[in-house]
Amino acid sequence: MACALTRPVVHGLRPDYQSNVNFVVLDFDIKTQHDLAVEMGAARHPAFAVIPPNADPNDVAERRFGAINIEELQALLEDIVEIYSQAQ
Repeated sequence: MACALTRPVVHGLRPDYQSNVNFVVLDFDIKTQHDLAVEMGAARHPAFAVIPPNADPNDVAERRFGAINIEELQALLEDIVEIYSQAQ
C-alpha cells in the first residue's frame, strides 16, 4: 500500500530533478531487482537509497524507508543535488 502511495510522488518529482538525479525504481517481484535492492540494504519497501555519482550500488550514502510525502522527498532531493553539485 505504501508503495502505491509513494509511486506518484516519485514520478511527479522526476521531471524536476532528472537532470541531476538518477531515479531507479526496482520491482521486488522481479528476482534480479529484488536481489539488487537487498544488496543495497533496501530489504523493505518502499525504500529510497542515495548513491553518490559513479559509486557502486553498495556505497549507499543514505537510506529512507516507508512512505514519504512530496515535501520530504523534495527536501531530500534538494539536499542531494546541493551536496553532490558541490563535490564536483
